Amino acid sequence: MNFKIKSYHIIHNMIIDMMSIIHFLIYLFFGILIKNKYKLVLILSILWEVFEYIVANIEFTKNLLVAYWPINIKYWNETNVFNKLFDLIFNMMGYYIGNQIEY
Repeated sequence: MNFKIKSYHIIHNMIIDMMSIIHFLIYLFFGILIKNKYKLVLILSILWEVFEYIVANIEFTKNLLVAYWPINIKYWNETNVFNKLFDLIFNMMGYYIGNQIEY
């Protein structure tokens, strides 16, 4: 029972959220299409997280996203640094698994 409380606490604080799964699936797709470019994928992942941070913290773009972006603000306006770290981990896990899939 204690484990369930801790798991809920992690999800509730948005360290791992719905977008973590989306990150995983996007990079899984990249891994299937683009093989053995781990450094490139890591750099792009980091750049994307920086871009997300900048866009979410500029008032004008933040207001545009709130008005027009279909994804709820709680998923893209991340304040938890561990969520950004886990996004990178999910990206690389997705890429690694996708990289193993032959098509």
